[in-house]
Amino acid sequence: MPSQQYVCQVDATGKATEMPLYRIWGSKERNPHMRAFWLNTLSFFLAFLGWYALAPLGVYVTASLKVCENQLYPPAEFPKRKAYLKFKNVDKQLLYCRYGKNDNKNPTECKDVPATIAKAPLCGANAASASSGANVSNLGVNTSAVPCATAQMKNRYNPSVLPKCVCTAGTECKGVIDNAGIAGVASTIFSRSIFGSLLERFGPVNVQSGLLVYGSIVVASASLISAPWNFALIRFLIGVVGAAFVTCQFWSYLMFSKNIVGTANAVAAGWGNLGGGFAQFFMVKALVEPFIKTHGMTDDLAWRVSMLIPAGCY
Repeated sequence: MPSQQYVCQVDATGKATEMPLYRIWGSKERNPHMRAFWLNTLSFFLAFLGWYALAPLGVYVTASLKVCENQLYPPAEFPKRKAYLKFKNVDKQLLYCRYGKNDNKNPTECKDVPATIAKAPLCGANAASASSGANVSNLGVNTSAVPCATAQMKNRYNPSVLPKCVCTAGTECKGVIDNAGIAGVASTIFSRSIFGSLLERFGPVNVQSGLLVYGSIVVASASLISAPWNFALIRFLIGVVGAAFVTCQFWSYLMFSKNIVGTANAVAAGWGNLGGGFAQFFMVKALVEPFIKTHGMTDDLAWRVSMLIPAGCY
């Protein structure tokens, strides 16, 4: 087809020598280049949205699997667990060890309640409720002159600052999340190494379409996770969707000439990668939290229903 019959300027091989992002009108015969660019970019964005969808929900998943530190080792029974002794609630700036740890790097116990507080008489119910769960030092109370102390102030431990799922470094919960993450990356490396051959044989449209159909199935399957082993397995299967990056680059190379293909690759890949970052916000702030707060779902049901949304987007 002569150059003038294309919406974009093309070279002798029919590849576009320009990339006008706004020029999206025209049939597939008249404007194959920009149609392909936007389909490439949007499909890559959706692929990465699904690939990263489960990652920010890791704590919700492990809570459902009952592997959180405070589920395996209730603070009331195991108050000296290292994960608790080291814990600091960043939002409230409160410590589990109300009066500090006996060692900042390798604590084995919380510091004792100051003698003046330990010997002080119990305050009334109103004072107790006002000081509930607070760190004395954070309130600026002078521990050398305390007229009365609440039951909380007399406890060296402050379990009220712990979240629903303690999943810090060194816990079984963190290990479950890390193993699942490794599985997800491993499958991506493997799949990207073989997708080049598939693209050369079947073309980017067929491969990308097949990849999105596959992705919709495995991403939706994440809502059925019931044990650490199938959490890792699902992350492994979802990781294959990361091969969409190879399709993105291959597709751009077919449609754009060498004077502009680098820019086309960069823009399509950059906007596509945005799907991964968008998932970090979208899955938690736009789905899970509203499902819990507005629709009254349990944490367990909310994250499972949320995983159906990116699957449906495919």
